Amino acid sequence: MKILAVDDDPMVLDLLQGALPKAGFPDITTAASAAEAMDLIQTADKPFDCFLLDIQMPQMSGIELCDWIRYIPEYSEVPILMVTAMSDKVFINQAFAAGASDYVTKPFDPLELTTRMRVAERLNQKSRDARQNGEMVQALLNDNFRGPKFNFDTAFTVRDVAGVIDRVALENFLLQLGRGGMFATNVFAFQMVNARELYDSCTPEEYFYTVTDVAEAISDSLSYGESFVAHAGRGAFVCVCHGRDQIDAEELQISVQQAIDKMELAYDDWREMDVQVTISPVQRMGLRSGRSAIDAMDAALDKARKAASEAVHTSEYAGWKRDLIKAFAWAG
Repeated sequence: MKILAVDDDPMVLDLLQGALPKAGFPDITTAASAAEAMDLIQTADKPFDCFLLDIQMPQMSGIELCDWIRYIPEYSEVPILMVTAMSDKVFINQAFAAGASDYVTKPFDPLELTTRMRVAERLNQKSRDARQNGEMVQALLNDNFRGPKFNFDTAFTVRDVAGVIDRVALENFLLQLGRGGMFATNVFAFQMVNARELYDSCTPEEYFYTVTDVAEAISDSLSYGESFVAHAGRGAFVCVCHGRDQIDAEELQISVQQAIDKMELAYDDWREMDVQVTISPVQRMGLRSGRSAIDAMDAALDKARKAASEAVHTSEYAGWKRDLIKAFAWAG
């Protein structure tokens, strides 16, 4: 795995250059500033597979550099670890909002960093596999879409929508909060109804932008303090809101559905696209750990998908009933 570490402290760079090769990561390049890092990224013969960024640096912060990296298409899914002394929640929020995958605080334990790097390595491989599978699917469809390669199950990352981040990054964000940060944290999920049928009826480009539009509708409807949304694959989205306001799930679902309806989503040939969403109950974390919140996200996904399945059956029954009434009216 080709790594670029960026830090204005030469002692930290020396520590990384000593620790990472021993952990099985010998290919490490260092930069003492964001400007130097940008030059290395733009002139690299082979793309980097992982970035380690300090936050506090002169001229340009690591958060700004992270945001810049994410705008480069080939680095949209690459793991970015913030390695920083800044442990305040405001910096954690800003880092993940800019596209960070993980967050490690200094002074860091080399063993902990190695563990995080192993996770980053697996993410890299998973991203490559998903991209290859998606390329195979899209090759069969003969589609020219230049966005991320994916299939129905792929939790591809939605970019350029405020508050929407990667699913794994959202889990790492929750782990960073700890028990104290969980006190006013709410976890829930949305599911697109008939998502599989919608996926099958779309080109990859149509489906990608539909998921992006739904993510935007969800994000824009979250006015409950600090919020993050992540696409979870299979037409689902997980949400984390941090704030003291109580969330009314039914009211929020109506708000999101209204936002989607106003978009007047359509296929490329102008056929109307019927996009409906369901929501899970909202679970407040209280003083539980970040790991409990991740489990709660998984449970919320299951409940949102179950609600979507029930909505399908309800709409099918309602449609059948309408047809039956019409048939009787015609016979009479």
